[in-house]
Amino acid sequence: MRRALELALGPALLAVASYALGSFAICAVAIGLAIIYIGANFAVSAAEHRLRIERRLLHDEIVEGSPAEIEFTLSGVEGLPVKVEVACACGDWHELDAGTSTFRWKIDRPGPHVFERSMLRIKDDLGLFTRQVLAGESQPLLVLPQPADVSHHRRTGGQDLAQDPEPDSVRPYVRGTPMNRIHWKNSARSGELMERTFTTAHDQLPLLVVDTSGAPSSAAVDWAAREAAGQLLALASGGGCRVMLPGDRTPTTLLDPVGGWAGLHRRLADLGEGAPQAPAGTSVRPAVRVRAAAAPADQLRPRGALPPGFRGDGRWAA
Repeated sequence: MRRALELALGPALLAVASYALGSFAICAVAIGLAIIYIGANFAVSAAEHRLRIERRLLHDEIVEGSPAEIEFTLSGVEGLPVKVEVACACGDWHELDAGTSTFRWKIDRPGPHVFERSMLRIKDDLGLFTRQVLAGESQPLLVLPQPADVSHHRRTGGQDLAQDPEPDSVRPYVRGTPMNRIHWKNSARSGELMERTFTTAHDQLPLLVVDTSGAPSSAAVDWAAREAAGQLLALASGGGCRVMLPGDRTPTTLLDPVGGWAGLHRRLADLGEGAPQAPAGTSVRPAVRVRAAAAPADQLRPRGALPPGFRGDGRWAA
C-alpha cells in the first residue's frame, strides 16, 4: 500500500504543477506516467491470477554436502511484461523462465529437514510493482551424515575413542577370517596363523557404541554422526560389527557395507539425545565408543545457513 502511494505521488504532483503553470506538456507527462503505472499494476495483477507453477524436491534424502535439486515448472504468464523470481541460496532473487527450471542448493548439516512452500515474487519489467505468491507443498528431506575418514585413527577392537584400553585376545586362525584380523606378531612368535578375537562381543564382532548425552552443541552431534558412520563402514569392511545407538537396548549387527547400512545411515542422520540403554544386569563393553560430549574441537564444523524454504527440526542447540 505504501509503495502504491509513493508511486501515485509523482503523477499527482505533476498534475498540480501543470494546473498551476497552465502547462499542457506537464499535464501530458502526468497522464502518461499514470497510464504506465496503471498498466504495470494491471500486468502484475493479471499475472498473479494466470500464474501456474509447480515445485518439486527431487530427493527424499541426500548425503550432506551434496546438492538438493529443486524443480520449478512455470506457465501462464507468457506475453505479460512481468518476471517471476524465486529467492536463491545466494541471497538474491533469480528469474524463472517459462517451462522447467532446476536449482541445486547445497545443504551441509545432517538431520531431518522440511522443505516448506517456496516464496516467489511477480514483478513488472519496470520494477514498479511486486506481488508475492507461494508455490509447492511441504516436503521432508533427510540429510545423511558424510562418513568421516577414520583411516588415521581407526580402532579395530580393544580400544575406544575415550582412551579406555581393553586388549583383544587371540585364537588360531579360522579359514575365511579377513586378513586384517590376523595378529602377525603372535603368528610369527608361535609359528602358526593367529587371529584377533574381540572380547567385547559374544559373537566375536566388535561393538560400536554411540553416545550423544551431554552434547554441548549440534555441531558435536553432527561430528558423532560422521565419526560413527566412518567407523561403521571401516568395521563392516573388515568383517562386520555391532552397533548401539542412543536409546537402543540391544545391538544391531552390520556384516558388510551394503546390507543393513542404509537403515543405520538414516538412523545416524536422526540421532536422538542420550546413550544406549542396555537391559539391567547386562555388561556392555564397547570396542569403539563415539561420544558427542568428547568431540574434538578442531573437528567441529559450524552449521551453515539453510537454503530458502528449508527448516531443520530444531532439536539440538546451535
